Amino acid sequence: MGMLATGTKTILQIETEDFCIYVSGKTENEKFKAINSNLNMSSYVSVKSDVYIPSVKTIDDDDYLVENNTNSMRPSFFEDGTYNIYLENKSDKIFDIYHNDKEIRQSMVLYGKNIIGNIKFNGDIGYCEFKIKNKNVEVMNFIIEVFPSKLDYIKDYKEMLREVNEEITSLVFDFLGKTFKSVDFKETKNQSNVEFLAILRSIYTKLERAINRIQKHPKHGVFNNYYLKDKDKCKRISTKETIKHLRKNPSSTKAIEVKKVTTLDIYENQYIKYMIKNIIKRIRELKRSIYKKYQIQEDYYRLLDNFEGRLTSYLNTFFRDISDLNNNKSMTLVFKMASGYKEIYFYYTLLQKGLDVYEGLYNITPKKLWNLYEIWCYIKLHNILREIGYNSYTQSIIQATSNGITLSLMQNKESKGIYQNKEGKKIELWYNKCYSNLPTTNQKPDTVLCLRDNSRKDRIYIFDAKYRLHIDDNNIIGPMEEDINVMHRYRDSIVSEMEDSMQFRYNTFGAYVMFPYSDEEKFKEHKFYKSIEKVNIGAFPMLPGSTSLIRKHLCNILNLSYIEAKNTNPIFDESEDYYKFKNENVMIVNVKDIDHLQSYKNNKFYHIPVSTLSNVRIGIEYLAFYQPKKSFGNESGIHYYAKIKKYYKYKRKQCTELSCNKSKEDLDYYRFETEEWQKIGPIAPVEYGTRNVSYTTLYLLNKADTMHELKLKSRVEIDTYKILKEVSKIKNVSLIKQDSKFKIGNDFVQVTDKNNIILNGQKLSLDNLKSALLESNIAQER
Repeated sequence: MGMLATGTKTILQIETEDFCIYVSGKTENEKFKAINSNLNMSSYVSVKSDVYIPSVKTIDDDDYLVENNTNSMRPSFFEDGTYNIYLENKSDKIFDIYHNDKEIRQSMVLYGKNIIGNIKFNGDIGYCEFKIKNKNVEVMNFIIEVFPSKLDYIKDYKEMLREVNEEITSLVFDFLGKTFKSVDFKETKNQSNVEFLAILRSIYTKLERAINRIQKHPKHGVFNNYYLKDKDKCKRISTKETIKHLRKNPSSTKAIEVKKVTTLDIYENQYIKYMIKNIIKRIRELKRSIYKKYQIQEDYYRLLDNFEGRLTSYLNTFFRDISDLNNNKSMTLVFKMASGYKEIYFYYTLLQKGLDVYEGLYNITPKKLWNLYEIWCYIKLHNILREIGYNSYTQSIIQATSNGITLSLMQNKESKGIYQNKEGKKIELWYNKCYSNLPTTNQKPDTVLCLRDNSRKDRIYIFDAKYRLHIDDNNIIGPMEEDINVMHRYRDSIVSEMEDSMQFRYNTFGAYVMFPYSDEEKFKEHKFYKSIEKVNIGAFPMLPGSTSLIRKHLCNILNLSYIEAKNTNPIFDESEDYYKFKNENVMIVNVKDIDHLQSYKNNKFYHIPVSTLSNVRIGIEYLAFYQPKKSFGNESGIHYYAKIKKYYKYKRKQCTELSCNKSKEDLDYYRFETEEWQKIGPIAPVEYGTRNVSYTTLYLLNKADTMHELKLKSRVEIDTYKILKEVSKIKNVSLIKQDSKFKIGNDFVQVTDKNNIILNGQKLSLDNLKSALLESNIAQER
């Protein structure tokens, strides 16, 4: 026992007269203890042998080994734990420890007669069996139960399994409503109902043809019937049976007649009947599922109903007098060689693959727990999107391929689902999306939500499932810090090259870790949740029943416009001029005086004469309120803005919030209903205020210090303006914006649509602008 790792104790001890087995490791799991679940549970343990009467000891709550004659023990083995196993050989026999997992088998090392090995479960949970063999003959086996350390075994784990299977069931029947492709068969251990139906449709004609062939040329058996008759009336006497009869009845004058009888009630025909009945049973189950979702009018329901009726007719005719099969289901040469029989057996084998996993459309339980969590997170996001009004019309999980129908999500390959809401807004949900041809290295996040806004650029949000958690010194539970760092890497790495430029654009607006934790209220105070609002990188707890935070966030980002999302993202695309400088979705309007300002703010509206605003521009989303110097003095400029909820035309007299002269009562006004007014700036007037109405972009509104900056058209113009302000201060000359030009003293500077800089009609570079202005002799002194 001296070779065991330090800090460990013996958890399980099994002793026989020939050997003793010790399994040791840490007796407690910090994460298991911290999540405060799996309370009052016991763990399963079993030791069986036909050769020995083993003595079993397990660890108790006080960390002592005690005799245990039951099948339960304290939970001591965990998915992320490392354990030692030691077999002490007390005899001259040679023993071996066998486990199904290759990694565990290869860790077993023989030291003389003894064996020592290392056990890592690597995310596997549930029952784990070890076999002790002597010369390849099993002499004992023992089973332990492995617990998850990051989620509740009963509540979370089983609920995740249920939700995954339930969601796949729903997706399968959604798939039924779409056009099926022709598919070939493929070898697989896990088939869904949709595969069963696809195979049944493909082979049904051949199946029925094989049944008809059997009806026309059935296999039959011959058996002897024996009758006691007068010997002179017997046509064929059975000598053997007659001798038996006479031994018992010496004075009898009768003999035993034998007649050969042909029968169809043989094992092979009984097995064919059994197959047909099982197929009918599966069809009925499938019909019930379809009826529950689509009602009887569904096309696939009618198809299955037709199949059921036709197969049932065979049971009521040819197979009516065939006996039911007993428990024997052995294979015979008839099913390999006889025409009709071999075909039915082959088709039934294909369908039987689906029957074997009927209780779970996809046999998810053998998956590693981290993989199950990853799949569950993706399916949960898919489900949330549907719940908030986005219907899937391109399936990502269930796919028909040339090689058969696959549950593509489960195969660790790239999958994409496309969703659309009632307004026609489309989004994509990717699984295992690979970003290649990046400036640095390829990236492959778990789940990517891609929002498309007409012809605009994509908005990408990354959701990465990490089946890991961290407990700090204050017992605060959160994600691993290194996983958060991966989110930063994703956002910095996933970029796209812009046209006609060597510059790159950041595509990722947010990146989040999903980790197994259930206390959402507590996590709201965690720094990695608060960081989402600050830098759009952080984490969400995700377990069954604990998805409200991520649901709320999904609703928020789906309701944002592109420019709103862009302005809440700390990483700005300095080259995407359209949304920053050209998408003028803000209308700047004059506020008459303080009374009007208070009324507009309190009642969340604004109105303007139609004669002043002949029409409302398409695409206007916000109002910015300019306070003129004449009425507001030092409080002039732009201090408030608001998002427009709706606007309409009405008569001035219909406004109850502000009084008016009788001469204006019948004038037409545009009334804008707004959301709450937001504080901004202030944005100061320069040389002049604004006309009744002008326009800018939300980006400039949020960034501007002066009214000049609201009309900037590009990054080059921003750089130019910075130089002009500097020269204006140095030369002590005025700087005025006049239409598309700047007037600095008597010099005129213009930035063209192609970002060319023109000084007094002459083109020059940005680098030379400052020196050219300082050297200019026509600059007017203030």
